[in-house]
Amino acid sequence: MLKDQKISKYLSNLGFTNRRASKNYISENKIFVNSKLVKSDIAIKDNDIIEINGSEHIADLSAPLEVIMYHKPLGQICSNASSEKNDSVFKNLPTRKKGKWIMIGRLDVNTSGLLLFSNNGDFSNMLSHPSSGIDREYLCRVYGDISNEKISKLLKGVKINGLESNFSDIVEVKKKRLSKNHWFYVCLFSGKNREVRKLWATQELTVNRLIRLRYGSIELPKTLKPGEWKKVNNRDIQNLKKIYKVI
Repeated sequence: MLKDQKISKYLSNLGFTNRRASKNYISENKIFVNSKLVKSDIAIKDNDIIEINGSEHIADLSAPLEVIMYHKPLGQICSNASSEKNDSVFKNLPTRKKGKWIMIGRLDVNTSGLLLFSNNGDFSNMLSHPSSGIDREYLCRVYGDISNEKISKLLKGVKINGLESNFSDIVEVKKKRLSKNHWFYVCLFSGKNREVRKLWATQELTVNRLIRLRYGSIELPKTLKPGEWKKVNNRDIQNLKKIYKVI
Protein backbone atom coordinates (compact mmCIF):
# COMPACT_ATOMS: atom_id res chain seq x y z
CA MET A 1 0.00 0.00 0.00
CA LEU A 2 1.34 3.41 -0.97
CA LYS A 3 1.72 5.91 1.88
CA ASP A 4 0.83 8.93 -0.23
CA GLN A 5 0.69 10.25 -3.78
CA LYS A 6 0.52 13.64 -5.46
CA ILE A 7 -3.04 14.47 -6.41
CA SER A 8 -1.91 15.37 -9.95
CA LYS A 9 -0.66 11.81 -10.47
CA TYR A 10 -3.82 10.36 -8.98
CA LEU A 11 -6.11 12.45 -11.19
CA SER A 12 -4.00 11.58 -14.23
CA ASN A 13 -4.16 7.86 -13.47
CA LEU A 14 -7.94 8.07 -13.10
CA GLY A 15 -8.19 9.69 -16.54
CA PHE A 16 -9.51 13.11 -15.46
CA THR A 17 -6.50 14.90 -16.95
CA ASN A 18 -2.90 14.20 -17.97
CA ARG A 19 0.37 15.03 -16.23
CA ARG A 20 1.12 18.07 -18.38
CA ALA A 21 -2.31 19.61 -17.84
CA SER A 22 -2.75 18.59 -14.21
CA LYS A 23 -1.80 21.96 -12.67
CA ASN A 24 -4.32 23.78 -14.83
CA TYR A 25 -6.93 21.12 -14.10
CA ILE A 26 -6.49 21.61 -10.35
CA SER A 27 -6.77 25.39 -10.60
CA GLU A 28 -9.69 25.39 -13.04
CA ASN A 29 -11.91 22.85 -11.24
CA LYS A 30 -13.49 22.62 -7.80
CA ILE A 31 -11.50 19.89 -6.04
CA PHE A 32 -11.78 19.16 -2.33
CA VAL A 33 -9.78 16.67 -0.26
CA ASN A 34 -11.45 15.79 3.04
CA SER A 35 -13.68 18.87 2.62
CA LYS A 36 -10.73 21.25 2.10
CA LEU A 37 -10.42 23.11 -1.20
CA VAL A 38 -7.29 22.12 -3.12
CA LYS A 39 -5.27 24.91 -4.75
CA SER A 40 -1.93 23.14 -5.31
CA ASP A 41 -0.46 19.71 -6.03
CA ILE A 42 -0.85 18.28 -2.52
CA ALA A 43 -0.15 14.73 -1.36
CA ILE A 44 -3.13 12.48 -0.69
CA LYS A 45 -3.43 9.22 1.26
CA ASP A 46 -5.43 6.03 0.87
CA ASN A 47 -9.12 6.50 1.77
CA ASP A 48 -8.97 10.30 1.53
CA ILE A 49 -12.32 11.65 0.32
CA ILE A 50 -11.83 13.52 -2.95
CA GLU A 51 -14.62 15.61 -4.40
CA ILE A 52 -14.25 16.65 -8.06
CA ASN A 53 -16.86 19.13 -9.27
CA GLY A 54 -19.42 17.64 -6.89
CA SER A 55 -18.58 13.99 -7.63
CA GLU A 56 -17.15 12.12 -4.64
CA HIS A 57 -14.33 9.55 -4.81
CA ILE A 58 -12.54 7.60 -2.10
CA ALA A 59 -8.82 7.49 -2.87
CA ASP A 60 -7.49 4.02 -3.65
CA LEU A 61 -3.75 4.32 -4.24
CA SER A 62 -3.27 0.60 -4.80
CA ALA A 63 -6.07 -0.13 -7.24
CA PRO A 64 -5.29 -3.23 -9.34
CA LEU A 65 -4.40 -2.62 -12.98
CA GLU A 66 -7.23 -3.47 -15.37
CA VAL A 67 -7.00 -3.74 -19.15
CA ILE A 68 -9.74 -4.44 -21.66
CA MET A 69 -9.57 -5.07 -25.39
CA TYR A 70 -12.19 -3.71 -27.77
CA HIS A 71 -12.97 -4.56 -31.38
CA LYS A 72 -13.48 -1.13 -32.93
CA PRO A 73 -15.95 -1.15 -35.82
CA LEU A 74 -15.57 1.01 -38.91
CA GLY A 75 -17.06 4.47 -38.42
CA GLN A 76 -16.47 4.85 -34.69
CA ILE A 77 -14.18 7.66 -33.54
CA CYS A 78 -11.44 7.58 -30.90
CA SER A 79 -12.89 10.49 -28.97
CA ASN A 80 -14.41 10.79 -25.50
CA ALA A 81 -17.75 11.82 -26.97
CA SER A 82 -19.76 10.86 -30.03
CA SER A 83 -20.25 13.35 -32.84
CA GLU A 84 -23.38 13.97 -34.92
CA LYS A 85 -22.17 11.48 -37.52
CA ASN A 86 -20.10 8.97 -35.56
CA ASP A 87 -20.34 7.08 -32.28
CA SER A 88 -17.45 7.19 -29.82
CA VAL A 89 -15.49 4.01 -29.08
CA PHE A 90 -16.35 4.62 -25.41
CA LYS A 91 -20.07 4.10 -26.09
CA ASN A 92 -19.89 0.30 -25.81
CA LEU A 93 -17.39 0.05 -22.93
CA PRO A 94 -18.41 -1.10 -19.43
CA THR A 95 -19.09 1.66 -16.91
CA ARG A 96 -16.45 2.20 -14.22
CA LYS A 97 -17.29 2.91 -10.59
CA LYS A 98 -13.98 4.74 -10.10
CA GLY A 99 -12.15 6.80 -12.71
CA LYS A 100 -12.40 6.33 -16.45
CA TRP A 101 -11.18 4.01 -19.16
CA ILE A 102 -8.04 5.46 -20.76
CA MET A 103 -7.31 4.66 -24.39
CA ILE A 104 -3.96 3.10 -25.35
CA GLY A 105 -3.14 4.43 -28.81
CA ARG A 106 -5.77 5.36 -31.38
CA LEU A 107 -7.30 4.25 -34.68
CA ASP A 108 -8.75 6.54 -37.33
CA VAL A 109 -12.43 6.47 -38.19
CA ASN A 110 -11.89 4.24 -41.25
CA THR A 111 -9.75 1.67 -39.40
CA SER A 112 -11.21 -1.22 -37.45
CA GLY A 113 -9.71 -3.76 -35.09
CA LEU A 114 -7.97 -3.95 -31.74
CA LEU A 115 -8.05 -1.09 -29.24
CA LEU A 116 -6.80 -1.38 -25.66
CA PHE A 117 -8.00 0.56 -22.62
CA SER A 118 -6.77 0.61 -19.03
CA ASN A 119 -7.71 2.22 -15.73
CA ASN A 120 -4.19 3.61 -15.21
CA GLY A 121 -2.97 6.77 -16.95
CA ASP A 122 0.75 6.11 -16.49
CA PHE A 123 0.41 2.59 -17.90
CA SER A 124 -1.63 3.83 -20.88
CA ASN A 125 0.78 6.66 -21.66
CA MET A 126 3.84 4.41 -21.52
CA LEU A 127 2.30 1.86 -23.87
CA SER A 128 1.13 4.58 -26.27
CA HIS A 129 4.44 6.43 -26.51
CA PRO A 130 6.64 5.60 -29.56
CA SER A 131 9.64 5.08 -27.23
CA SER A 132 7.95 1.95 -25.83
CA GLY A 133 9.04 0.07 -28.97
CA ILE A 134 5.74 -1.82 -29.13
CA ASP A 135 5.01 -3.45 -32.47
CA ARG A 136 1.57 -3.20 -34.03
CA GLU A 137 0.30 -5.67 -36.62
CA TYR A 138 -2.29 -4.81 -39.25
CA LEU A 139 -4.10 -6.55 -42.07
CA CYS A 140 -4.46 -4.13 -44.96
CA ARG A 141 -5.93 -4.17 -48.44
CA VAL A 142 -3.87 -2.09 -50.82
CA TYR A 143 -4.94 -0.89 -54.26
CA GLY A 144 -2.46 -0.27 -57.05
CA ASP A 145 0.52 -1.73 -58.87
CA ILE A 146 2.74 -3.61 -56.41
CA SER A 147 6.39 -4.34 -57.14
CA ASN A 148 9.27 -5.88 -55.20
CA GLU A 149 11.06 -2.55 -55.44
CA LYS A 150 8.21 -0.74 -53.68
CA ILE A 151 8.06 -3.37 -50.93
CA SER A 152 11.81 -3.09 -50.46
CA LYS A 153 11.61 0.69 -50.06
CA LEU A 154 8.87 0.39 -47.43
CA LEU A 155 11.00 -2.05 -45.44
CA LYS A 156 14.19 -0.04 -45.81
CA GLY A 157 12.58 3.28 -44.91
CA VAL A 158 10.98 6.30 -46.55
CA LYS A 159 10.43 9.91 -45.53
CA ILE A 160 7.03 11.07 -44.28
CA ASN A 161 6.85 14.77 -43.49
CA GLY A 162 10.65 14.81 -43.28
CA LEU A 163 10.87 11.92 -40.82
CA GLU A 164 12.08 8.38 -41.51
CA SER A 165 9.45 5.65 -41.32
CA ASN A 166 9.23 1.99 -42.32
CA PHE A 167 7.44 -1.30 -41.89
CA SER A 168 9.38 -3.89 -39.88
CA ASP A 169 7.66 -6.71 -41.77
CA ILE A 170 5.43 -7.12 -44.84
CA VAL A 171 3.83 -10.46 -45.72
CA GLU A 172 1.53 -10.79 -48.72
CA VAL A 173 -1.67 -12.79 -48.45
CA LYS A 174 -2.44 -15.00 -51.44
CA LYS A 175 -3.52 -12.68 -54.26
CA LYS A 176 -6.56 -13.08 -56.50
CA ARG A 177 -5.75 -13.19 -60.18
CA LEU A 178 -6.07 -9.98 -62.21
CA SER A 179 -6.98 -7.96 -59.12
CA LYS A 180 -5.37 -4.65 -58.27
CA ASN A 181 -6.36 -5.14 -54.62
CA HIS A 182 -3.63 -6.86 -52.60
CA TRP A 183 -3.88 -8.02 -48.97
CA PHE A 184 -0.84 -7.73 -46.69
CA TYR A 185 0.06 -8.31 -43.06
CA VAL A 186 2.30 -5.45 -41.95
CA CYS A 187 4.07 -4.59 -38.70
CA LEU A 188 5.58 -1.33 -37.44
CA PHE A 189 6.97 -0.04 -34.15
CA SER A 190 5.32 3.36 -33.94
CA GLY A 191 1.76 4.56 -33.89
CA LYS A 192 1.83 7.92 -35.60
CA ASN A 193 -1.36 9.33 -37.08
CA ARG A 194 -2.42 7.32 -40.19
CA GLU A 195 1.14 6.02 -40.56
CA VAL A 196 0.21 2.75 -42.30
CA ARG A 197 -1.79 4.62 -44.93
CA LYS A 198 0.92 7.26 -45.39
CA LEU A 199 3.64 4.63 -45.84
CA TRP A 200 1.79 2.93 -48.70
CA ALA A 201 0.92 6.33 -50.19
CA THR A 202 4.63 7.12 -50.64
CA GLN A 203 4.62 4.37 -53.28
CA GLU A 204 1.44 5.70 -54.96
CA LEU A 205 -0.63 2.92 -53.40
CA THR A 206 -3.93 3.35 -51.56
CA VAL A 207 -5.10 1.49 -48.45
CA ASN A 208 -8.83 0.86 -48.78
CA ARG A 209 -9.24 -1.51 -45.82
CA LEU A 210 -7.23 -1.53 -42.58
CA ILE A 211 -7.64 -3.76 -39.51
CA ARG A 212 -5.38 -3.80 -36.45
CA LEU A 213 -4.85 -7.39 -35.32
CA ARG A 214 -2.26 -7.06 -32.56
CA TYR A 215 -0.84 -4.51 -30.12
CA GLY A 216 2.39 -5.83 -28.65
CA SER A 217 1.68 -9.25 -27.16
CA ILE A 218 -2.12 -8.75 -27.14
CA GLU A 219 -3.96 -10.20 -30.13
CA LEU A 220 -7.50 -9.51 -31.31
CA PRO A 221 -9.48 -12.72 -30.69
CA LYS A 222 -11.26 -14.09 -33.75
CA THR A 223 -14.34 -14.59 -31.59
CA LEU A 224 -14.53 -10.91 -30.53
CA LYS A 225 -17.05 -9.25 -32.82
CA PRO A 226 -17.01 -5.54 -33.83
CA GLY A 227 -18.44 -3.46 -30.99
CA GLU A 228 -17.62 -6.07 -28.33
CA TRP A 229 -15.09 -5.84 -25.48
CA LYS A 230 -13.26 -8.43 -23.39
CA LYS A 231 -11.22 -8.23 -20.19
CA VAL A 232 -7.50 -9.01 -20.59
CA ASN A 233 -6.51 -11.62 -18.00
CA ASN A 234 -3.83 -10.89 -15.41
CA ARG A 235 -1.33 -13.32 -16.96
CA ASP A 236 -1.43 -11.46 -20.28
CA ILE A 237 -1.18 -8.09 -18.49
CA GLN A 238 1.91 -9.22 -16.60
CA ASN A 239 3.41 -10.61 -19.80
CA LEU A 240 2.83 -7.29 -21.55
CA LYS A 241 4.48 -5.40 -18.67
CA LYS A 242 7.47 -7.75 -18.63
CA ILE A 243 8.13 -7.71 -22.39
CA TYR A 244 7.89 -3.94 -22.77
CA LYS A 245 9.28 -3.01 -19.33
CA VAL A 246 6.37 -0.85 -18.21
CA ILE A 247 5.08 -0.41 -14.65
